[in-house]
Amino acid sequence: MAWRVDVAADGNLFSLGVRNDAGREYEVLLGTVDSTPILSDLLSEMARVHRSLPPRTFAEGAGPRHPKSLPLQPLSTHIQQHDGVPVLVLDFGGTVLKVRIDPDELQRSLAASGAGA
Repeated sequence: MAWRVDVAADGNLFSLGVRNDAGREYEVLLGTVDSTPILSDLLSEMARVHRSLPPRTFAEGAGPRHPKSLPLQPLSTHIQQHDGVPVLVLDFGGTVLKVRIDPDELQRSLAASGAGA
């Protein structure tokens, strides 16, 4: 399977093209304004399903070990409050991901990685 992503020069449209193992190709064309709720739904559903499953392991070159699985650099990052819970807001220029965070867990993780020193 292969995929490609194209974003219009004005940033208003993006397309996702996918070719499956059988060689069939599919393309979805979306407005950037649609990308935030679509990605939020996708990631929320994945977390909901995987919450009750054992942790996944990935073969070399798959999932987070895939060569294209690189750290993302948002255009801006800040913290908001949502229902009294801190939320990390990552703006990718039209797509804005809001991720609930546990400040204590984040601090422990940063300390364990050496990044919080």
